Amino acid sequence: MCLAFALLAGADTRAALPEPLPHFAGARITPVFDDARIHGVPTRIRQFEARASTATVRAFYQGAFADKPASARIDDWEILSWKQGTALRTLRLRPCRSAPAACTEGTLSESDLALAAATFSPAPGRPSDSILSTDLETSDAGRRARILVWHDESSPSWAAARLVRELAAQGLALERRVPVSRPGLDGVGLWFGARGREAVATIVRHGSGTTVTLQTIEHGERGGR
Repeated sequence: MCLAFALLAGADTRAALPEPLPHFAGARITPVFDDARIHGVPTRIRQFEARASTATVRAFYQGAFADKPASARIDDWEILSWKQGTALRTLRLRPCRSAPAACTEGTLSESDLALAAATFSPAPGRPSDSILSTDLETSDAGRRARILVWHDESSPSWAAARLVRELAAQGLALERRVPVSRPGLDGVGLWFGARGREAVATIVRHGSGTTVTLQTIEHGERGGR
């Protein structure tokens, strides 16, 4: 899973996430995000693995709600979702890939769609005509981390120059620049720093354009680095 993180800019109030989907008896549960935003939508995600068939797990969750879920299939995943007002609960499940037949794996997620149409902080250095594929942010013990991935038709050098200029305007100074060392890739890695903040970017040519991956981190109350 490419992690991929987005908190509402400047918001101090936590979203009112729906009550979590119930746990299937005996399932192994692993938290992924307790309080994150994915493309501006507050979301909680947990992974699970249950020693039961997908039919048994599916029937358990279908019986947990009076409403019939919307269903879809993406690759080998079966998706069930329940929407009640602005609350969205989603179950993904499939047979375990490396376990006995009576084993099901998947994710449980809950989202609050109330803020989905709100205005969120823009991606620094991202051209307005680029395609944003990932915007994901988490907050943990005062540490906020955001990962953005976008694609545009510029060259890696142009995208790097734009990003350096945009982050400098936000007080983040370029501290290190290194070429991407992986064979067959044309690009550059950039490291930025400021008091209580840092950022790392990887910019590589992708087909006729460029893919930019940017991670920004804020530490607590902007304390010293």
